[in-house]
Amino acid sequence: MINRALHRFICFFILVLFSLPCYAEGTDTLLLKADIKPIKGNPSAPNFFLQDLNGKKVELKHFRGKVVLLSFWATWCGPCKEEMPSKEVLYQMYNGKNFTLLAVSVDYDEKKKVKDFIHKHRYTFPVLIDPQCVTLDLFGIKGIPATILIDKNGRMVGRSVGPKDWKSPEIVSLLNYLLEN
Repeated sequence: MINRALHRFICFFILVLFSLPCYAEGTDTLLLKADIKPIKGNPSAPNFFLQDLNGKKVELKHFRGKVVLLSFWATWCGPCKEEMPSKEVLYQMYNGKNFTLLAVSVDYDEKKKVKDFIHKHRYTFPVLIDPQCVTLDLFGIKGIPATILIDKNGRMVGRSVGPKDWKSPEIVSLLNYLLEN
């Protein structure tokens, strides 16, 4: 009887021991596998107000409790347009699952052009307009496309610069992990 209890304890201990490195690495390991640079210290994302394509004010802090993919782009940016279809697929995969994608357009005073582009390509994710590029400065973005990954607690966990396949298995694994933890 004692041997059986001791055996169970040892098995349980070994299981926990081998699980710890995976849990400890967690987000950073998954970010690196997805080719997204971890943000040291996971600072809180700065809050901002922007209008969507219909003129409705949107505030970042209202998305607390959701994983947010904050994407900076413009209609004149070739690499930005290249990654948009994969962002739409990702948005559709996770829509309604405590996830949102906020695409911040930094087109200068061209709201109609942005709206026409989004409707032409039938993108359904939320698009915010920032013609003065205030959010670029707020998040320290130097070039586009650029994306900030924000966890459910409003902390910035990763940064990506350049076009990416947002529906890749590595990104799906990362988002699943962030949604579960």
